[in-house]
Amino acid sequence: MIVIGRGSVQQEECDVMGHMNVRHYVARAADALDWLMLEAGLPPSRRRLAVMDQHLRFLREMAPGTPFTILGGIVSVGADRLRTVVEIRNSATEAPAATLVTDLGLWGAPLPATPLAGRLMVAMPPHAGPRGLGFDPPRPLPDRDAAQAMGLAEGYRGAIRPDECDLQGVMRPDVIIARIWDGVPNLRNRGTGVGIREEGMGSAALEYRVAQFGPLAAGQLLTVCSGLKALGDKTTTWTHLVHDGETGAVVAAAEAVGIAFDLKARRAVAIPEDRRAALTALLVPGLGL
Repeated sequence: MIVIGRGSVQQEECDVMGHMNVRHYVARAADALDWLMLEAGLPPSRRRLAVMDQHLRFLREMAPGTPFTILGGIVSVGADRLRTVVEIRNSATEAPAATLVTDLGLWGAPLPATPLAGRLMVAMPPHAGPRGLGFDPPRPLPDRDAAQAMGLAEGYRGAIRPDECDLQGVMRPDVIIARIWDGVPNLRNRGTGVGIREEGMGSAALEYRVAQFGPLAAGQLLTVCSGLKALGDKTTTWTHLVHDGETGAVVAAAEAVGIAFDLKARRAVAIPEDRRAALTALLVPGLGL
């Protein structure tokens, strides 16, 4: 893989858990992918490819001030999609902090010629790619009314702001995962009577998959309906459906594996029994992408 980005974690990129938030991994990777496409002969000035589907694995925390280097390469090239892999690496330790496998395309149009893609082809690193989540094309997903009838709960309701869009007015790729994270606290602790960080307990993401089904624009109304797919000793797996506010149609979907996280010890712990009982009641049979 080649170097396609460098930087350091800023305080405003970190969330209440004290580490870089998931949306900023996506944002930093999106910037880096533009550099990868430049090397492939598809500079953004010619035509920017859209992030259509993305799988993320979080391997290590990145705290404020952490320097990082972003490496990337092309895994495969199809008729209408180009699959890339990005690794965000702690520059001080050389340890990988996160990987993102991203399908880029043009929403139904064939890919433009990528004359220099061959020299950028790489094998998928063993620590990247899906582990607990699938990466096959999503199955047909329910609209908002059907999702709520299944037992999914609304965690977010809002709109896409102009500052969340690119110069063409199209929503940036980090916005969907930001909306999902924004709504999760309305779901995770429902019935427990505690907040997101009370009693020294928090959460951290291990793995995400985010699929978008078309371009979204400034002013578009969105809701996120979510349900608990699976519950492990230390982990939860949530399915999130993003619906258009006017039509109720699915416009994006995601799944996430997270862990219960001791904020002092900075490690995964078993889900406390009181929370487990509340979460068990939220399980939705048959849920998933």
